[in-house]
Amino acid sequence: MKKIIIALTSVVLLATACNQNPPPQQNNVTIENANAPAGFDVNKLAQLVKTSTDPQTLEKGINNPSNHINNLDLDKDGNIDYLKVEENGPNRLKVVDDVSDADSVTVARIKIDPDSTTNTANLDVTGNPQYAGYNNYYHSSFSFTDFLLLSYLLRPHAYYMPMYHYGYYPSYYTRVRTYSNFRPSTSPAMSSRSSLSSPSRSQRSFGTRSSQPVRSGGFGHSSPGRSGFGRSRGGFGRRR
Repeated sequence: MKKIIIALTSVVLLATACNQNPPPQQNNVTIENANAPAGFDVNKLAQLVKTSTDPQTLEKGINNPSNHINNLDLDKDGNIDYLKVEENGPNRLKVVDDVSDADSVTVARIKIDPDSTTNTANLDVTGNPQYAGYNNYYHSSFSFTDFLLLSYLLRPHAYYMPMYHYGYYPSYYTRVRTYSNFRPSTSPAMSSRSSLSSPSRSQRSFGTRSSQPVRSGGFGHSSPGRSGFGRSRGGFGRRR
């Protein structure tokens, strides 16, 4: 009888200890498909670069819904994000999405190399594969007379620094719902070439630094970082 009482007491004590220290709950993690449809059209961006007269005109064209260049919704509000154009070096531009007040991602990089001996310019547009998809690289050459943006780039000027940031946009910007049938276009000048050595390095290649993940609303995911370029707190533009 004594042994039975001791055994029952041990069972009760063990059950009490388990209730006081329940096993940790498992977190459900959803991994998005890395091959999700692209939300940014590199080919159409390249055509717009060719016909734009300056970075501000290019920025306005990118955010014009009728051009169907951008379908990114990285802040997950159901609307297409506003994209900025930053001039970050001689004949160098980049397209940036401010995901929040603290984070941003570089969607595409633009490199223009003029050759005065042939009066032509090489245009290279490299899209972030997380957002531009498989056909994320464009390369072509244009004559000086066909490349309107060159007149701006080749004359002395201060680098274009947009005044807009997350929540503050120009008056022409109108929120538009994302397109359900968005399909990036292609051309003979496009390929899957990328400056990335492996997909895991894609964000480092595009200068992102934050470790906090950002969902792309069906267009893959990324780890964005604040670019620190072109921010303004003066209330310029329109708050969304």
